[in-house]
Order: sequence, then C-alpha cells, then structure tokens
Amino acid sequence: MQLDALRDMNLLNPLNLLWALPLLGGIVALWMLRLKRQDVPVSSLYLWNTMLQETQANAPFQKLRRSLLLFLQLLLAFLLVLALARPFVYGEAVMGHTIAIILDTSASMNATDVRPTRLQAAKDAADQLIDREMRVGDVATVLTASSKPGSAFSGFTGDKGRLKAAIDGATGTDTPIDMAAALTLAQSLVGARRGAQVRVFSDGAFSPDDNRKLTVLPLGGTDVKLTAVGTATPDNLAITRLDGRRNPQSGTYQVFVQVQDGGGRPHQGGGTLTLLKDGKLVDARALSLTNGMQTETFDSPLLQGGGVVTARLDDVRDDLATDNQASLVLAPPRPRKVLLVTSGNPFLESGLNLDPDVTLEECQPEEFTTLGKSGAGYSMVVFDGTLPVTPLPPGNYLVFNALNSQMPLVGTETAENPTFIDESRTHPVMRFADLEGLHLRKALRTQTQPWGQALAEADSGPIIAVGEHNGLRAISVAFDLSDSDWPVRVSFPIFLTNAVRWLTAAGGLGASQEETPTGGVASLTLPPGAASVTIQRPDGSKTALAAPVAGGMVLVDDTRQAGVYHAKASGGQDYPFAVNLDSRDESALTMQNPPALNHPGVSSAVTPSPRTRRAKDDLWPTLSAIALGLLLLEWFVFHRRILSV
Repeated sequence: MQLDALRDMNLLNPLNLLWALPLLGGIVALWMLRLKRQDVPVSSLYLWNTMLQETQANAPFQKLRRSLLLFLQLLLAFLLVLALARPFVYGEAVMGHTIAIILDTSASMNATDVRPTRLQAAKDAADQLIDREMRVGDVATVLTASSKPGSAFSGFTGDKGRLKAAIDGATGTDTPIDMAAALTLAQSLVGARRGAQVRVFSDGAFSPDDNRKLTVLPLGGTDVKLTAVGTATPDNLAITRLDGRRNPQSGTYQVFVQVQDGGGRPHQGGGTLTLLKDGKLVDARALSLTNGMQTETFDSPLLQGGGVVTARLDDVRDDLATDNQASLVLAPPRPRKVLLVTSGNPFLESGLNLDPDVTLEECQPEEFTTLGKSGAGYSMVVFDGTLPVTPLPPGNYLVFNALNSQMPLVGTETAENPTFIDESRTHPVMRFADLEGLHLRKALRTQTQPWGQALAEADSGPIIAVGEHNGLRAISVAFDLSDSDWPVRVSFPIFLTNAVRWLTAAGGLGASQEETPTGGVASLTLPPGAASVTIQRPDGSKTALAAPVAGGMVLVDDTRQAGVYHAKASGGQDYPFAVNLDSRDESALTMQNPPALNHPGVSSAVTPSPRTRRAKDDLWPTLSAIALGLLLLEWFVFHRRILSV
C-alpha cells in the first residue's frame, strides 16, 4: 500500500480499536504465564513424576522471551482489530450506466405465439442484457408495466443475481398497459444522469392514446431502446364488447357481443360463440367474421331476470386466452323513479321513457322547491338547463347545461362552435355512446373538479364529466341539447340508459352491475351495518377489505385478473361482479415497434471519456486476507516446532 494511501486512511468504526487493549494484553499475559523449563534427556519418566508435579506449582509469571509465534499472534490480533474498525481510503471509481429495465406484464404478453409466452421471451432477453451489456460500475433496477407501473425492488444495484431474480419473479396480468406511466417512472428514477438508459421489453401493443403520450414525453438525454418480442402473424379472436339491455317491449334482457380479429392474418373460419347464463347454455352461433368483426344480439326468454352471463369463444385457433371469455352481471329488474326538472324537453322525455324500469315524473324548475319535490323519494333527478339556488341534498343527479360548485364541472363562460376532441370508451356511462363527429353550436367553457372525471372533451374543455362527493353522485353535460345534434343520434338514448344505471347503482353491495375493465376500480356499496367485505378473485384467492368508518362505498383496485369476482359482506349475501379485458388494442397481437421507444439520448457518434467519481475503497477485505495468511503461518511455525522437539 502506498504511503499516500495510508496517510489518507479513514476509519468507519474507530471505537473498535479499543478491542486491541484486552486482546493484545491477553496474548502477552498468556506468554508470560508459560513456565520456563530446561530440556534434559532422561532414560525414563517414571522416576520424575514427583518432580513434574512440583513444577506445576511454580511461580506463574516468567520473563517474556522473544518468539516468532508471539510476534505472529500479536500481529494477527492487531490486523483483526483494525479490520473491525473498517478502514478505507478515498479513490477514483469509474462511473457506469444507470439502467432502468421495463418488463411489459400486460395481457398481450401472455400470448403463446412465442413459446412458452411472450413474457418469458422478454425475461430471457432481459437476462441476456444483464449478462452481455452490464459492465463494472453499471447499476440497474427492474420495473413492471401493466395498467399501473411497479417496481421489483427499491433502489439500484449492480448485483446481477438480484436483478435476474427480480426479472424471474415478474408475473403476467390480464390488464391493458400504460407504457407512458411506466416510462415516466423510469425517467424519474434514472433522472438527468449522464449515461442514463431505459431498456423496454414489450410487444408494443399500445393504444393510440398511449402512443401519443409516448411521442410527447420529454426524454432528454435518456437512451431508450425497445426490444420487441412476438411474431408478425399471431392468431387471436377476442371478445371486445359485451353489454346487456332490457328489451322495452318484452322486458327481457338483450345481450350484445362483439368479436374482433386481433391476429396478424385473417380468420380462416371455424369456431363458436357460446352464451351462458349462470353456467347454463343459452345459445351458440358459428363464427363468421366480416372485415375482421362480428356482432351478435342474443334475445332469449332464458335471459329473463338477473344472473351472470358469460360469452365464450370455443374451438378457435388462438394465441391469447384472456380475451376469449367475458362476463356480465345482469341485475334483476328494479323500478327507478326519476324526476325530470325542465321547462319542456321532448328529447329527454322520450329518451328516459325508453327504459322499462323507469317511472318518469316532471316538474317546472320553480316547482322543484316550492311544491316540495326537492328530489326526495326519487332514485335520481334530471335538471335541464337549471339548478336551484339552494345546495342540493345528497342524491343522484344528471344535469344538462347548468353548473355549480357541487357539480363535477365548473365554469362560467360560453364557447362558440367548440370542436369535439375525444371521449372515454371504457367508463360505464359512455359504453357504446359514440360521440365521434358530434356538432356543437355552443357549450360552457369548463374545467373538472379535483374529485371529478372527464368523460368527453372539446377544445373548450370537458363537456361531460362524472363524480361523487359528499354523498352526491352527479353527471354534468356542459351544453344544451338544442345546441347540438346529439338528440338525433343513436348514442343519445344509450347514454341516458347508461346514466340511469350508473347513477342509481348505489343501493347495496353489488348493486352496481357494470363490468369493470381489468386494472380498473370496482365500486361496491356496503349494506348498513357491514363491518367488512371479502373479495374472492377468479383464481379462488381471497382478500378482506374493511368498511369505511361512516359506512358507504368500498373500492376494489386489485383487478389484475379477468373473470367473475365475488363480494360477500360480513353476515350478508354473496354478490358477483365482472372484470373483463375489454381492450381492442391489447387484443391486437401483431408485434409493434413504436418509434418513441427508440430514443438514442446522447449521440453515440462520439465516444465519451470514462467518467469517474470519488469512491470509498474498503481495506478490511485486504486486512482479513492478510490475517488469514498469518494464521496459517502461525499454525505452520507452531507444528514445526512441536515436530522438531
């Protein structure tokens, strides 16, 4: 060791040096206690037994003699004590890359067009990255990407074994992917460090919205690279839509099923679409897709009343099983008393009356409070262009072209000729309510409350939003129906039916029968007095959720598996609810390679000089190795002396 290094040596635990006093002192004392004897050859020990017994009582302390064994033992003890003090020196260490490894664990990664699955192929590729590309000084972390990004462990490590264990432990889900959220998390972890890298292992099955987010995501100097897994010609038929509606004439349910070809080559025919209710066959129809799609409507007396309806694809050539089945819980018929507060609106009157479960009553705006209506005794209240001055009591409200602080939308100005931009296609209120091409003459210029959720947007701001706050559940529509062409579109009565079902769902555990997309949140309203609810997942595993202190709604956010869940309140009845993949983008298995995930970061045309940082160089491993060598030398010297006697 150089003299400069010794001069700069520091100790992490200097108090451990105090162990030298008793240890070194003890060794010296033991050597002083050795009796001084003279070696004399004798012919027999029999005559010397008495003498040997007397010598054992000699004086305990003798003059300390020079000895190689004593020197080795003292040096060994000193080195061990010094190692316990954790000495170190500062030096220069080469800085490696900081790598975030993103593993796609969404539903499409369970496809078997790559054996055994795409996810396993991604894991193998990530292991190869660690073996071949990680150098001394590199550190990495492992993230998973599905509906929510996750981390296999906190922090970064250069331990390849630990990284591989984290990769091997990643499990697939049945959810769509939010790659933009995962990449944002990775970017925040690697930060703005030089040499920051993000390595993504995915099939690229992202939604157009996710691709747009990835395009505008600021990556700076981060080097991002996608390793795509999968094939260009997978086979996959998927159930992408499942819905049930009461038939206004017969009162029985009609079930709509949409099947879509998500493979890389046209469906060659064959297979069956089977519909079951509570496990019993309702109907089965041959698959014959036109332009990659088939829509079937089932209207059968067997669908009368409530129950669990399941649509299933049978006998199909397929690489992904998750989207071959979808379920829907049909609620038993339940009368709903609805109050319409309006000065006259035939579109709302006829649209609400289409639902056979709705009993509609009307009143003028001024009658809402003066005649004692006030919404009491009604399942929900619909306001057309008006709201009372006094705060609304807790309840369910659908409001057109009127805002206040209790609504999920707020705003005061009006925008002329706003342009429709986009809508949510997964929220229960907007299912099958396609607003594409909606024309608006004017609308309120709004923004969403913190507790609200925008469902449709124009360039003037959100135009439809939902929210629940302080016992009030509301849907806001930020324009007058007469200022749009919505009332003459097929989507308008569908929207009204969806709104009635969503608003009036609160009434007991399981009353909300709308399906939940995988990775989404299912809302369950507990019956009065329930202390907890047990959730049984499709695979049979269970989890218990505590009821809110004040009672009310429980949110189930662990919906990574597709299938039928069962909720059971303490001392109550069992209620099923359905969770389906329901994602065209996730079912489209053709491997993609989005350009946004191949971002070079700092140009590789110029090779940067090695980067260094000040680092601690621990000396205790070296000291321990020297001590071990001295221990072996001491053993050798001692036994050599014994053998030489």
